[in-house]
Amino acid sequence: MTSEQTSVTSAKHPIDRASVYLAAGLLSGIGALVSSTMPMVVGTMAEAFPFSESQLGDIMAVFNVTFTLIAIASLFFVRRINWKLAAVLGSGISVVTLFAVTLTDQYPSIMMLFALMGIGIGGLYALGMAVMGDSENPDRAFGIKLGLEALPSIILLFALPVLVIPYHGFTGMAYAMAATCLVIGLLSGLLPSRGVKNETAFAHPPAETGEAAHMASRSPTVLLTLSLSALTAGIIFFSGIIATWAFLEIMGTDKGLPADKVGVALALGLLSSAVGAFVAAWLGNRIGRILPLVAIIIVNVVSLYIIWQSTSLMSFTVGTVLFTFCVNYGLAYFFGLSAEVDLTGRFVVLSATTLSLGGVIGPALGGRLMEGPGFETVLACSAICSFVSLVIYMIVVRVTQT
Repeated sequence: MTSEQTSVTSAKHPIDRASVYLAAGLLSGIGALVSSTMPMVVGTMAEAFPFSESQLGDIMAVFNVTFTLIAIASLFFVRRINWKLAAVLGSGISVVTLFAVTLTDQYPSIMMLFALMGIGIGGLYALGMAVMGDSENPDRAFGIKLGLEALPSIILLFALPVLVIPYHGFTGMAYAMAATCLVIGLLSGLLPSRGVKNETAFAHPPAETGEAAHMASRSPTVLLTLSLSALTAGIIFFSGIIATWAFLEIMGTDKGLPADKVGVALALGLLSSAVGAFVAAWLGNRIGRILPLVAIIIVNVVSLYIIWQSTSLMSFTVGTVLFTFCVNYGLAYFFGLSAEVDLTGRFVVLSATTLSLGGVIGPALGGRLMEGPGFETVLACSAICSFVSLVIYMIVVRVTQT
């Protein structure tokens, strides 16, 4: 296929359009809203309700469980439903549950509402994975998606603690989050009604599809194994990241740094994560799949070392910003690989479980290590997870190329 033909094909591709990228990215931002703002959500709930730490943790756990379940369930229907209507439904559930949670102070009711919220929010995130997974350049698409999805959380994390929570508490925070979901939900109409992978994955002759035709020649069992291996690598990577992220504030204060200044460092870290995603989108697969991830794993390990050795706010902030830069940058490549080996476009939605399962495994592992050997071991664990995920990733890439 000539470069001119490729350009024409890409121009007509129903996914690789700015409007679709914008809608899928920001709708995924609803999917990441609770997870990304979890410290703020939990802290505000602790002030508003007489719940214990374990009860608050259970509420978040239930949210992550339903988030995971809907992502798994979407395997069976994401290619059968109208994506526009699915986005409207997911946004609607998010808005209604965020509003309803302000109407009760009963623990069982709040837990049930967060469970329903997980279904709506998790469904949106899985849908975003399916949409971007149909891109002709999934590494670039997922980089853009991860950058865009971070923006709503960044805005709320900077604005709500200053403009809303001091005056209106948990109710004001929930209203603001519901309004955010409502506004973003209006973008649902920009999504395509259906995907393209299930229609075109095997439709083109090998001379025109190149790598896709090579992948299509493999057995379904091999493709499934590769897809699940890429997913496992992403979960291991994100679990290691969250193990450190969940306790970064404690690490900073344990070093004698002012808590408010540490909070600023973490907020800057969220900005850095968005930048990392856009850098991954720009880089894509221009220099292959392996070298960009090897580079970011090295940066990740260096950032963990800087955090470990930091004795000043400046060095801690530098380590934090570098560390968070790696998060969405790395996830873009893990998600992109999952989409590349998933010719049916069904299994890529499981990548949504990277956030939910990583959000359960990482903090649980990090907390136990913090209580035992200390934060140095947490940082070491994160580094080990990065290396293990890189090895699995490289194996999958090599297998797809042979």
